Amino acid sequence: MNAGNLFLLIIGIMFSAGCVSPGARPEEHSNMRKFFQKLKCGEEATVAYFGGSITWGATATDPLKTSWRALLAKRLQREFPAARLVPVDAAIGGKGSDLGVFRMDRDVLPFRPDLTFVEFAVNDAQNPERLECMEGILRKLHTGRPDMAIVLVITGYGAESFESPREEDYRSLAAYYGIPAISVVPEVRRRIAAGEFSCRDILTDGTHPNDRGYALYCDIIFEQLMNCGDSGPWPEKPLTANRFESARMIELASLLPPAASAAAWRRELPSVTGVWFDHQPSRWLPSVIVPERETASLSLETACSGAGVYYETVPGGDRFELLADGVSIFAADTKFPWPYPGLGNRFQLLPVAGKHTITVKAHGPNLRLGCLLLTGP
Repeated sequence: MNAGNLFLLIIGIMFSAGCVSPGARPEEHSNMRKFFQKLKCGEEATVAYFGGSITWGATATDPLKTSWRALLAKRLQREFPAARLVPVDAAIGGKGSDLGVFRMDRDVLPFRPDLTFVEFAVNDAQNPERLECMEGILRKLHTGRPDMAIVLVITGYGAESFESPREEDYRSLAAYYGIPAISVVPEVRRRIAAGEFSCRDILTDGTHPNDRGYALYCDIIFEQLMNCGDSGPWPEKPLTANRFESARMIELASLLPPAASAAAWRRELPSVTGVWFDHQPSRWLPSVIVPERETASLSLETACSGAGVYYETVPGGDRFELLADGVSIFAADTKFPWPYPGLGNRFQLLPVAGKHTITVKAHGPNLRLGCLLLTGP
């Protein structure tokens, strides 16, 4: 076979496999279609799972094998055996989009996902700011990687009836941005009504699935994912007031003065033990600062519209206070009732956006503070 015929044969195989669409430019494909194109062609594709404990796999017998994300990865690999799937675990139990919108620049975007699942519906509950936080996540994901496919996953809970408090809100947000919203709620409710099982049969504690529940979630998500339509045009104008697209984290240790004069705080590595693996601080915080004096303080002058702190919760933890221009924004107790550390976060929008002096003030020595959370210019 000569070189010309070999070239034509290769092109023919690529067409038949769906790796090339005759006459179509790459930009004409939706992001979801591009993702599946990669899988069909046996390319490497990175999938991020960004959410709370249900995405992590809490109460699964083995979250690395029987959570919905682990099961979904296996299903995709079976469906596309030549593909090289790279999973990114970015799920922290008990945390919602209010922390997610700050930490995604560290925990998701650096991995350059081809597809990101976003699941915070249960943890976001009825908090009115969470819709803005979720919109901030979607807009930051798209800005950070415009060719990324994004899927909003909606899960539910309930001891007697299965529901999700943000179902309508998050479906509306997904529709506005032309991205898929995959909800397990309607199908689970349909099967409960049909008498196939009860909430107690698939949930261990009214919220977290058992292995049967995670397998069910995976089936529903996989089926809907495989039938996702093309994404619509990305709107430039936000749906909400959009106060969280500017969310960012600053490592508090980076604000410390040179070591020779750093008498108020010392930098330490985050705790390498955690009450749960998804709450192990060393997985999520770059460093922590610990006060050398019970009333130590640390300040930053910056333009912002809101401020908060991302920190370790620890056994016997002390309080700290966050101030803006000398006025207290909030005080937080870092005491944790478990024998190992966990993660905490507090944030507050300010009455007026602009230049402020943000100060972290210790009220005791047993503190391990990680990052300053800021929104605004």
